[in-house]
This record gives sequence, structure tokens and C-alpha cells, in this order.
Amino acid sequence: MIADEYVFDEHPKPQEIEDFLESHPQNNLLQHARWSQVKENWSMKQVVVRRGGTIRAYAMILIRPLPLGLSLFYIPRGPIANYQDEPLIRFLFAKLKKLARRSHAVTLRFDPNLIDRAYPYAQRNQNHDEHHQAAVVQLLTGLKCRHKGYTLYLREATQPRFQAVMLREQMDWAALNAKTRRSIRHAEKCGVTIHEGETELDPFVEVMKQTEQRKKIHLRNAEYFKRLMTLYGERAVLMTARLDLNQRRNQIEDQISELERKPEELNKVEKEQIINLNREQEFLEKKLSQGLSVVTLCGLLALIQDDQMEVLYAGTNSEFLTYRAPYSVHWKLFEKARKMGIQRCNLGGVEGTLDDGLSIFKGNFPIQIEEMIGEFDLPVMPVLAWMLDRGIALIKTVRRWKAKTC
Repeated sequence: MIADEYVFDEHPKPQEIEDFLESHPQNNLLQHARWSQVKENWSMKQVVVRRGGTIRAYAMILIRPLPLGLSLFYIPRGPIANYQDEPLIRFLFAKLKKLARRSHAVTLRFDPNLIDRAYPYAQRNQNHDEHHQAAVVQLLTGLKCRHKGYTLYLREATQPRFQAVMLREQMDWAALNAKTRRSIRHAEKCGVTIHEGETELDPFVEVMKQTEQRKKIHLRNAEYFKRLMTLYGERAVLMTARLDLNQRRNQIEDQISELERKPEELNKVEKEQIINLNREQEFLEKKLSQGLSVVTLCGLLALIQDDQMEVLYAGTNSEFLTYRAPYSVHWKLFEKARKMGIQRCNLGGVEGTLDDGLSIFKGNFPIQIEEMIGEFDLPVMPVLAWMLDRGIALIKTVRRWKAKTC
């Protein structure tokens, strides 16, 4: 049998795994060993399938201990393999299930790094009916894997099914629309400055706390972000946008004085400009009276893996949205990515409706939307797997309820 030609190896060498991933189109941040060190309370196991000594498939399995000596197997954005090779996939999942059973895993959860559909955000309202990975879904369901479906909302899966991606050819000033360019210039004109590096960790954490409070969600704490920075070192990119309130107030005073000294009568636009400047000045005076001086307006944290970059977290101080700092800090990130030779920058997940505030903001850049194939479960202990799935759903519901009532 063809399957007999394959060999399941539970002890591959780290370097050969890295070599395999670097050259594979499904290569992604979450399937590298370093990512497992981010996940507290999880252990990790790497396995490969060989044929003729060459790696044909790979999976980094995260293992979460459960009560009674049980566990949960999870393969984020994997396994990595040629899903058109049916004998390989059958062999791989048969071996993974045996490994899971031997490890007392209740279920094996995974979501392959396969794009089902991709299109520019500007074409989001066009018809995108065809599912390009339908044959893979059919193959996996035939292997008793349960597809969670083409979910729309972030809360419905472990990893986002819809993600916003900026490709290298779009990381160019000329590719931006007029509104986005105006927003970037506006931030710069108002004195917004971009800062990068580990020294920005505390300001970034504060912005993330504000984001939690505004959206009534639970994100990560300072220790988690610090661990990311430590583990990834130069592969971690932390950027914040800052505003010196005194400097901006003085700038406004100069602008108002200049307008008021004009010998000719002010036109309608100039009169409106003075009204807006006075309003902003009052706002700044209020913030200065509260003891604020330099304010962090927004920030983001991205990780680099080979020629890819992923923005894992981004937060904004909503009181200062008029300065449009998120446009500026994202543009600086794209400039850095382009200089580094990054081929694609994943801006993170969005709701599948593509009409929420986060989607609209990201859509102001020339992004493409990638719809992933979705999440699967391969039950090893079907009854307990069903109970675990319901339990996880209940925990998520309780967490959302607590966040909204805080």
C-alpha cells in the first residue's frame, strides 16, 4: 500500500523542521516551536511524516492538560502538508489520532493554514460563493473530522477565519487612497510622533487596558506582552504613537494668532478652522489640567517569522481619535516591513461581516481579505469531546458576560 511508504517520526530535528517550514507555502508563525513557549500551561510536541527520508508533512501540537489525566491536542494553523495528496493526509491523521489516543487526548483540534477565498477589501460586497477548499473539507470530514463550518464571527473559532492582509506590493504610498494619505499627514501635522522598541512596553500596556475597557473584552496582561518581547527579541516590533499636549497647544495658539492677524476678512473655511482649533485647545487645556503632558495615542505589537509579519495586538486611546494616530503608526509599520523585505503583513482577524469598526479601519489601507478554510475537531473520545466543546463555549460566554458587566 502507498501509505506504507510513509513514516511517522515523533522526534524530528529542529533544524530540518525549520528548513521544511521556510520553503513551504503554508509556513506561518503559529507552527514554529518558539510560539509554543508563549503559551503558558501548554506543552508541545513536533511530528513529521517522511517519505524517502524527506519531510512531507509536519505538525506542531500544543497539548493542554485537562482533569483526570486527560488532555486537549491543538494544532494552530496546521498541520502543514499537501492536502491534495490524499494518501498522505489519510496517513497523517491516522497517526495523529493514534498519538492523541495514546496521550489521553479527548480531541484533536486544528485549523489548516489554507486560504479558502481571497479578494480585495474593496470587493467585499461582490459575490464570493465558490469555496476553493471544498475538496479538502470533504476529504477531512470523510476522515471523521468535524468541520465547524464557514464561521463569520471571531468568537466562533480559536483563530480568526477572516483576516486582513497587506501584501508587499501594496506597502507603497502611491497605493494608499486619498483619505488614508490625508489621515497620515494630519497626524504628522498635529505633532504625532512614532516610537519603537521595548521601552514602549509600559505605554503600550496602558493603551491595551483602555482598549479592554472600551470594548469590554479581556486581552493580555503586561507579563504576557513582556514574554513575547523577550522570546522574539529582534523579531518583535512594538510601536506606539505619542502626542506632546503642551507642544500641540502652543502650535494651536500660533495657528489661531496667524489666522486672526490676516488683514483681509476670513473666509468661511478659515472661520470654521478657528472654531475647530478653539475646541481642540479647550480639550487640551482640560487634559493638561488633569496632569497629562505626553499621551500615548495608540500602539501595536507585531511578530516576524521569515518573510512574514503578523500584528497580534493593537490598541487605541479613544479620547484622542481625532489625531488619527492609528493611520500613522500602521503606515510606519508598513514602511519598516517593506525595508525588511517582508512579503506579507497580516493585520489580524476581522469579523466576517466586514462592516464592523475594525474592518472599516483596516479597509482604509489596500488590504485583501483572506477567508481561511476554518476549524476542525477530530474527536478521540467522542462523548468527552462533546462535553469539552460545550464547556469551552460556556466559559467563553461567561468571560464575555463578565467583561461587559465590569
